[in-house]
Amino acid sequence: MHDFDGMVGQIYDAAVEPGRWPQVLETLSDFLEGAAATKLTFQNARTLRSEASSVRMPPEADRTYAQYYYKTNVFLPRIARLRAGALIPVWDLLPREVYQRSEFYNDFCRPGDMCHPIGVVLANEPDMRVVFTCGRARTAGEFEPEHLDRLRRVGPHLVRAASMGLRLSRSEIARSANVEALDRVAQGVLIVAANGEILFANRAAEALLTEADGIRIEKSALRANKPADAAQFRRLIASAAEQSDTAGGVMALARPAPRRPLSVLVAPLKIESTWFVTGRPAAIVFVADPDSAPRTMQGQLRNLYGLTPAEAAVAIAITRGEGLQAVADELGISLTTTRTHLQHVFEKTETRRQAELVRLIAASGVYDRLAEPALKTLRTL
Repeated sequence: MHDFDGMVGQIYDAAVEPGRWPQVLETLSDFLEGAAATKLTFQNARTLRSEASSVRMPPEADRTYAQYYYKTNVFLPRIARLRAGALIPVWDLLPREVYQRSEFYNDFCRPGDMCHPIGVVLANEPDMRVVFTCGRARTAGEFEPEHLDRLRRVGPHLVRAASMGLRLSRSEIARSANVEALDRVAQGVLIVAANGEILFANRAAEALLTEADGIRIEKSALRANKPADAAQFRRLIASAAEQSDTAGGVMALARPAPRRPLSVLVAPLKIESTWFVTGRPAAIVFVADPDSAPRTMQGQLRNLYGLTPAEAAVAIAITRGEGLQAVADELGISLTTTRTHLQHVFEKTETRRQAELVRLIAASGVYDRLAEPALKTLRTL
């Protein structure tokens, strides 16, 4: 008599402790009287690339599956249309003769004697599918209706464990991103899945999202406000998350006048998950607001070098390379006062010339687009 309650407990334990899954798969194989591979298959819903974590499979089978044979799996395109919790009597998905004529059967399943599978869809989300399957050898014969009944009993527990694992995976991404440190960054920083689902947003990004200021949330996903920007923004995120040949990039996101566009950088991010066998595809999005940059930069310079607000304002204005009179006019102070503030800045930053000051600001990580004209000039000095 199988200890069903004990097996269910093992399933939920494995949802939070991934190292337990091989033991659980062995237990499930015994429960279903499987004589061949029992596995969890993870499929990226965008690239269709799949990997598996399995027991009772020939050596190297998981590796060769991930490298090539996932592309030949004739069941996966059909499974993609099934909801989480759907049972998989495979002959309901496609005719037996189609399977037995396939490369997947003849070059992967039959050599490993994994000929008769049953399974259940554990998750079917926009960016990831998870499927449990149990196989039988050709000589053992096909699964009987009683085995499908057993799978029907345990299936809901596997689905809930998958849901738990997905939530834990997203939480782990936020923890791995060092939330406390990112919240101190003045720029907006978001971590998103390939479909734009927001996995983490720092305080600056949350402020922009709350105001729907250039970026917004649409059904839990990050989107550009302006329709003209939307498609390109989605492509940048998807390419970065999937780490394609054209991964990520930069763009401007328009905002209503008189506000200037947001400056956005999208880059790949690979974080190992707590549940999946591979890291969940993700991208990191940096959002700079040029209208808040002077205030932000002034605060950072004051903290770094002990500048007064007026001195920091002069230092930031100097980075534009427009000359002292232009700085004085912009700040509404006299030329003499501007020179005095600048001298104090030189003393506190241990610099002697404007060019040195601009280089120091750039090297301090405080530089943003406001300093671009000055840096272009500096390259010729």
